[in-house]
Amino acid sequence: MPKKNLTSIDIEQIILMAWGDTISFDTITREYGLTHDEIVKIMKENQTLKTYTRWRERSTKKHIGTGSKHEAVTTVSSRRQKFQI
Repeated sequence: MPKKNLTSIDIEQIILMAWGDTISFDTITREYGLTHDEIVKIMKENQTLKTYTRWRERSTKKHIGTGSKHEAVTTVSSRRQKFQI
């Protein structure tokens, strides 16, 4: 169930998770009920343009290994979950 009323703490946690190399977008979606586009929007609205651009470049570079943010193409995934699905 999506959390539509995100607190500043939720937003900070989402940003930290999105920057994490081993935490996928899918993990963030499970924990906060956000789509990929909503995560990107949060990142864009809550960081400077330079920081957002750096994160976006990093999160889309699959050949580096740290850039893959989707579980389907990630070799290492986060064990971080607040609840069982």
